[in-house]
Amino acid sequence: MILGIDDIAGGRTVLTFLIWAVLTGLFYLVGYLVALNVIDDLTQNRLMKIPAMIAASAMCAVLMSIFSYKPLVLFILMAIANYFRVPKIAAKFQSKGVTANIPLLYSASYLYIALVPILALYLQSRVWIPE
Repeated sequence: MILGIDDIAGGRTVLTFLIWAVLTGLFYLVGYLVALNVIDDLTQNRLMKIPAMIAASAMCAVLMSIFSYKPLVLFILMAIANYFRVPKIAAKFQSKGVTANIPLLYSASYLYIALVPILALYLQSRVWIPE
């Protein structure tokens, strides 16, 4: 006799939680750490940073909607982590001899963080088609 996931008490709930935790970790690494740091390195202090963040947030939201991931906890995690990330990015820019535009760094990164869950939840919403 082979035991399945239904034979374990709370098996489906535990499995669902583990899948959610893995998706949260992956989206935090890829959708936050990698995306924001790469865009910050490429755009530096230019205003091109804002359209790049908008495009990246749309791509991340599409991935979240494909995996049916609800990003509310991730949104809070990214907002708190970004508060500590921006001064480090500004210090890195200043060590290269570039004066960091702090308002641009904060506004572009928080625009990205706000757009990701909004677009992801919008893309996951049901569409009503009149008959």
